[in-house]
Amino acid sequence: MKMLLAVDIGGTKTLFQLSTVAGKVICEQSFVSQDFASFDLVLSEFLALNQLKDYKIDSACFAVAGPVSGRNANVTNLPWQLNADDLATKFAIETIHLCNDFAAVAHGIAELADDEIVTLQQGEEDKQSPRAVIGAGTGLGQAILVPDNDGWRVFATEGGHADFAPTDTLQIQLLEYMLKKFDHISYERIVSGVGLVEIYAFLCSIGLHKENDDCRQAMLDADDAAVVISQFAVDNNDDLASAALNLFIKIYGAQAGNLALTVLPLAGLYIAGGIAAKNLQHFKQGGFIAAFNAKGKMKSVVEKIPVRLILQPKVGLIGARLLARRSVV
Repeated sequence: MKMLLAVDIGGTKTLFQLSTVAGKVICEQSFVSQDFASFDLVLSEFLALNQLKDYKIDSACFAVAGPVSGRNANVTNLPWQLNADDLATKFAIETIHLCNDFAAVAHGIAELADDEIVTLQQGEEDKQSPRAVIGAGTGLGQAILVPDNDGWRVFATEGGHADFAPTDTLQIQLLEYMLKKFDHISYERIVSGVGLVEIYAFLCSIGLHKENDDCRQAMLDADDAAVVISQFAVDNNDDLASAALNLFIKIYGAQAGNLALTVLPLAGLYIAGGIAAKNLQHFKQGGFIAAFNAKGKMKSVVEKIPVRLILQPKVGLIGARLLARRSVV
């Protein structure tokens, strides 16, 4: 029985899944990425699990949150470097495929059920056109899908690192604030978990709203301050946290609209990543789509693009498994 290993490697967590070709999951395990100095170490820990001792891996796909070049990959927000040939030899894996994590997300879209997707803008779908996917988490991933016979040909991008372009005076102030801290302000600097924290700090610095002492303390105590900001925005009606999340969503929508103008994905633009799924109600309130469509003379063009939000948090893992399976069937 041939075995598949799918791995979704992120800056915050790395998710492993060992399964049969037929789809039976043998083991699924998540690890905190920052706890390991290299990918080799976390892979070793997973493979050392007692329930895996009797299995040999025939094909693996490692979906990497960073650029992939041939048989090599780097994780953008970790000091991890991967070489597929070295890993195959060291861990006795027959075939290893490396791909960008958002290429894996793109491949996984076709496997999603209807209830794993929420439509934010109906648009006018053209199934012969491209698709695009964007998603904020530890970083900001993007990928493009082009129709290819009965499936999709996927192209990874590093578009999340494009220069941030403010769209109003408040965002100009945000850019000026960020330029005092960083040499290059990309969309990923702002549309990501750490970016939400930066937006919160910026709004606090200009005195937009009084900071909630409970929120500040919770941020200090938490492993992920961005999660705290989201929780206070949603659960506690906190003015500063709500303003930060709303500005974050507005900038996120603007960059999704930039991607839409570049690709014209009339088969659908998909929003992935944990931040959107965990803040679904805020994304449905209209700020995201308003910013997405605010493209001047091109407003009527982007209004025709279907916009869909992915609720399935393991879509990248699903895509990685599909790619691993291709090598054995």
